[in-house]
Amino acid sequence: MPRIEMDDFLSDYERAVCYFTLPKLVYHISPISIFIYCICVIFAFSLTFWGLILGNPQLSYIGTFILIVITLSGLILFMGRTLISELRWRKCLAEAHGSASEETLDLPDPFENHELYLIPLKEKENILFPCVNRAGEIQYFIEKKSHEWLVKDTLENEVCAIFIKRSWFSIAFTSKAPKIFNVYRDSKRIANIKPRFSLFSSVYTVTLFENGNEAYRILQSGIFHRGELVGRIYQVRHNLYLDIRKDHFNLGLLSFFIGCQDY
Repeated sequence: MPRIEMDDFLSDYERAVCYFTLPKLVYHISPISIFIYCICVIFAFSLTFWGLILGNPQLSYIGTFILIVITLSGLILFMGRTLISELRWRKCLAEAHGSASEETLDLPDPFENHELYLIPLKEKENILFPCVNRAGEIQYFIEKKSHEWLVKDTLENEVCAIFIKRSWFSIAFTSKAPKIFNVYRDSKRIANIKPRFSLFSSVYTVTLFENGNEAYRILQSGIFHRGELVGRIYQVRHNLYLDIRKDHFNLGLLSFFIGCQDY
């Protein structure tokens, strides 16, 4: 089986930290906090507005002062919490990477029934890039063709075709518009991947048509099936990883992993 040279190895300790620990360190803005913050901003703006309407400069000054204080406090609070969360995340990952002594304990391997796939991000910018396993053995080749991506095996047989388009109707505070995936095999649609309504999180639903419309939910980095965590997608340094239970691996999740935005 063809291989690529692996210059960045993910240790078992790093893998465990990425799968179990790091997701807990990510700071998520509470919708209740945003709601209360918006109410306060609207109240302060209303004071300023009615002060101008009623010709009451004192009321306008009070409203403007409160509005400035609330706005600055919100920015400091939310940005500060996000920055602290990011620093904790980076510190935890750096400690895992720098840990030279990994004790070998007689404990069950939590990833015994998992498959680990990775895509080197530097290769993903090319028209043709590989998807490999942990040992560096190439499992698939992906060929970009405009909005169609072809997934092939090592013998260049087509495994599936991924059609990707932007979704402009899902509300999410992200730097890029979310994507809709349609996956075809032998000209038959086998999976559909759509973003779901979300204000603060990346949420996708993967529907497999060949398995009785079986559905998976991808929330941030977690992959869920009937409420159970069955895998994660995460980025470590220069590689993007799909860590998935063997019995839940399918072309729908693989297609999302291939075409998804960086995590």
